[in-house]
Amino acid sequence: MPGLGRRIAVAATLAVGLAVAASVVPAPGSPLVASCAGAGPNHAALVVEHGSGSVVTRCVAFDAASVTGEQLLDSSGVAWSGQTFGGFGEAVCAMDEEPAQYVSCPGKDGYWAVFVATGGGEWQLSPVGISSLKLGDGDAEGFRYVPVSGDTAPPQPAAGVCGGAAASSPARAGAAAPTASTPQSPAQSGGIDAAMLAAALAAVVLAGLAVVRLSAARRRAP
Repeated sequence: MPGLGRRIAVAATLAVGLAVAASVVPAPGSPLVASCAGAGPNHAALVVEHGSGSVVTRCVAFDAASVTGEQLLDSSGVAWSGQTFGGFGEAVCAMDEEPAQYVSCPGKDGYWAVFVATGGGEWQLSPVGISSLKLGDGDAEGFRYVPVSGDTAPPQPAAGVCGGAAASSPARAGAAAPTASTPQSPAQSGGIDAAMLAAALAAVVLAGLAVVRLSAARRRAP
């Protein structure tokens, strides 16, 4: 019976297609690691808090024992412009398009206050400009746009900005060795168990044969 042959072929093709689809297992997701500008074993965080409250953070890597606040800002990729004030050093006049334009620095309405956190400590208002500010591994540089008549409250904490990057750096002396991960079962890792796959394919084939037999019976009926 030509019709019967076609139906058997369709059922077999369906079973093969399901087998191929079931064998395509999505790759496990890669762990999310904070990206770091620059390169090197040392890291320092940058936190920029706008007058609106929006926050920009960056993690910057470097090879030297320390970098200036200006070097950190340049490496971060955050756009800025400034002005030098004698022994104070470089002051930030505009950053990340705030203010959009200015005719004096500091501005008559607001300015960028500079903060520093050493070794994961709390923010402290910097007594010098960013060109004179020194930052080492684990330190953070912070900026907050404040009104001229307002309070110079610090930006949000820098905790966690370089957390993932520190984990991806080469191991340092005394650092704990990574522990071996526990092997996962196919169900845990997103794979498909062989027994489940065989049962599913058998069910598909049996269903296809049942359809073929029912069709043939209806054709034989008067």
